[in-house]
Amino acid sequence: MNPWNCTLYAAGVAIGLAGASGTAVAQTGHRPSKGFTTVATLDVGLNPHQISFSPGGAVAFVAAAGSDMVTVVDGRHPRVLRSFPVEHTPLGTAVVGGGTQLLVSRFQSNEVIRMSLGSADLESIATGDGPSLFAGPVNGGRYLVSVERANKVMDIDPATWSVFEEYPTGHRPFPPAVTTDGRLAFVPNYDDGTVTTIDLWNRVVLGTTVVGERPSGGVVFPNEFAYAVAVRGENKVVFINTVTHEVVGEITDGIGDSPFSVVLTPNGRLAFVNNTASHDISVIDVEVRRVVARLPVGEIPIVMAVHPTGSSLWVSSEGSDELTVISIPARWRGPSVAAERRSAPGPITEVLVMGMIHGGHRQSETWGLDDVRETIVRIAPDVVCVELPPDRWERIWTDYVARGVFEDSRVRVFPEYTEVVLPMAREGQFLVEPCAGWSAEMNNLRRARIQAFNDDPLVAEQRTEYDRVRQAVLDRYGGSLSNDDPHFIHSEEYDRRMREYYTPYDETLNDLIGPGGWTNINAAHMRWVNEAIDKHRGKRILVTFGGAHKYMILDALAERNDVRIVDVAGYLPRR
Repeated sequence: MNPWNCTLYAAGVAIGLAGASGTAVAQTGHRPSKGFTTVATLDVGLNPHQISFSPGGAVAFVAAAGSDMVTVVDGRHPRVLRSFPVEHTPLGTAVVGGGTQLLVSRFQSNEVIRMSLGSADLESIATGDGPSLFAGPVNGGRYLVSVERANKVMDIDPATWSVFEEYPTGHRPFPPAVTTDGRLAFVPNYDDGTVTTIDLWNRVVLGTTVVGERPSGGVVFPNEFAYAVAVRGENKVVFINTVTHEVVGEITDGIGDSPFSVVLTPNGRLAFVNNTASHDISVIDVEVRRVVARLPVGEIPIVMAVHPTGSSLWVSSEGSDELTVISIPARWRGPSVAAERRSAPGPITEVLVMGMIHGGHRQSETWGLDDVRETIVRIAPDVVCVELPPDRWERIWTDYVARGVFEDSRVRVFPEYTEVVLPMAREGQFLVEPCAGWSAEMNNLRRARIQAFNDDPLVAEQRTEYDRVRQAVLDRYGGSLSNDDPHFIHSEEYDRRMREYYTPYDETLNDLIGPGGWTNINAAHMRWVNEAIDKHRGKRILVTFGGAHKYMILDALAERNDVRIVDVAGYLPRR
């Protein structure tokens, strides 16, 4: 390591303040392991930190904290292009404004700045003591930045150049990770040994999870089921369930000394862990959650980024003052597992869509729980898609199989599952695939935004017209929208009426509500239904959702040429 005249501490490691040039150190064909190839080792200045890419990855910007500069690197053919000064220990970078502006966090001057890349224009926002790396973009282009010594995370909107929100964390928060829908943020608290979970949609801190000594950085794994965080003081990666916020697993085998963060490839096939004391990268096969390679890099690899194309891993090593670019083997660059299944040729899949009435099944004399069971037996599905969220499923199924209980609040809403479908699945009659796009955060946001719409005097006329149109539909059909006759529920007339009733709700409120809007939530449901179909090609699949969703699901299924829709009506109890 270089002798430094002056040091400070950020992100848990020493940062030198001496200057350095941004010239290339070496280009090499060294092959670290398993087909991964180091294609460039570059001098980008002292103590390089966050790496961000322009749209498409043509250019990379590297914060050289110890040299008080940002180095610009050719993203396609890695070489240093230039550098420009940024005082006061730049740690984080993020490209915004369609590639015309750069956000930089300045650790020593306690601020985030926005620079115009084509001019000397500069604006700043005060952050408090110790702003670190950025996470984003989230929710319309905003960025999160952890402020280490102020024990908070700031949500900054570059478009308005304002602070959207601030969230309290534990002691010494490190960079957050966010779900792909911008719903949840997970913040490792380095000094506390905890992770703080934030609901970004509803702007509230949800809770704190103990994970071990010195958690330092993580990522949300594909399908959003788990947040994986490097626990630096215990040489492991810990997984937290994104719904229960409980620790649900860990990886120790193959993790090196002092792991610092986790990043994913765009296709979700690989995760990388930078081990700051063993000076290497652990490569995790995400599907099996196992380390498959160890890649040597420079001293103290402190920050990583994967090129937007998924073709290479970029590693800032602050101990040896270098940027390493490693080519990712072609076999790992293909489509995601789900996309690969979808594109593969396969047999026609039979799909049936059954409309449920949830709690109404308990009282209905025509579509009761025994009727549901009888219908399912007649259909004889191989797979049943249920209106339960995938990120809650493992807990729901484990509770039921191991202890015979249903503790999850969501599953208790559906007696057709607790009393019919899951008991039948436990007997081995079929497999179950959870296919609901619902989340508690979505539900809370939807409720709040509908309430805001109802209370807003500026939209009083629009609200009156909306209420009039919906009431006219109810009046026209004399309450038949709530008919519990399964033969009517599974008719074209029922679907037509539901479409007529929900269209004004959709057109008026979908965009306002956001993720929980009618079109949006049904699209979220269909994401999981489509994955289930792709996973079980050639099987007979029964999709069970609330009857109102049925027409939307049938519309979406009709767009697939590998699906044959089978009418449920022929399997219903006789009148």
